[in-house]
Amino acid sequence: LLAASGASVILAAGEHDPMCTADQLRKLVPAPVILPGLGHNAHVESPDALWPIIERLASS
Repeated sequence: LLAASGASVILAAGEHDPMCTADQLRKLVPAPVILPGLGHNAHVESPDALWPIIERLASS
């Protein structure tokens, strides 16, 4: 479904996220972004860690 959408997609998860593991994300996209030291609520734990991802998506 992601590939069929034609939209730019970046999947990201915290390194210690028990709900969305890196292996699970790799089944959906070839290069997920893993945020070091963060858990499931990475956007709350470290909002600044998301800016590079947002900027990358905006420029694609």
